[in-house]
Amino acid sequence: MAKPLEADESMRLLAADRQLVHDAVLAACDAADGVEDGVVGDPESCDFDPGTLLCEDAGDESCLTAAQVSTVRMLYSSPENPRTGRPITGLLPGSELGWTDFGWTNSARSTGVEQFRYLTFADPEWTVDQFNFETDIVLAEDRDNDTLNALDPNLKPFFESGGKLLSYHGWSDPQISPANVTQYYNRVVDLIGSREEVHDSFRLFMAPGMGHCGGGAGPSRFDMLAALERWVEEGEAPDQITAARVQDGEVDRTRPLCPYPAQAVYTGSGSTDEAENFACRMPSGE
Repeated sequence: MAKPLEADESMRLLAADRQLVHDAVLAACDAADGVEDGVVGDPESCDFDPGTLLCEDAGDESCLTAAQVSTVRMLYSSPENPRTGRPITGLLPGSELGWTDFGWTNSARSTGVEQFRYLTFADPEWTVDQFNFETDIVLAEDRDNDTLNALDPNLKPFFESGGKLLSYHGWSDPQISPANVTQYYNRVVDLIGSREEVHDSFRLFMAPGMGHCGGGAGPSRFDMLAALERWVEEGEAPDQITAARVQDGEVDRTRPLCPYPAQAVYTGSGSTDEAENFACRMPSGE
């Protein structure tokens, strides 16, 4: 994203543009989980077309230019990794308010640029306009040698030794695509052979509306460490973990986080701001 956005300022998305996209995403996908709460419950199934926001008339601030629509599509896109053949996952619908005019957080941009500058090329003068997708992704992964980008799905030795892995990610993360971790989880399942066997040792909890490590419109306060301790020390596997949203120092919403791919579903009665009125259920087809 850095290369085209630095070359063409017309592609950038200002705050009002990002709000426009986010509002359109919510209109398209917020209610899909049965509750309209300002959060996309399952972004991976959100079928939103940025082209619906394309301006018909120049100067209309309630729509996007063709260049800006292209930016949104690029941010959501998942190009194929030329080294592995797997998708390099894009950001997901619902993360738009965390983007900057460059399309991602400033820390994500600086981290990415500096990784190529210092770790891949060892050249402090390297700039993003020199980036070549087809060759530089391969070089970066070769130079990294699974140090930072540790994606080996073979967790059998860890599982066989009694290890427990508890992972979580915010569905609205604007810095690291949450689809990275769901892709990895599914690769582990494919290698091990059954979701049930993986579930005995590895559980992934996705937090709807949560940004990068916290924040966002959804509940993002929870105690994963306590859940892991109970799992390891007492054999109590986490079937759900309660998360809270805190605003102005007060808890105004709680929801259960569910082991992926299960999702929190409203039971149909009681406040939609109370976790007790939701149940973890598997999506249809799983």
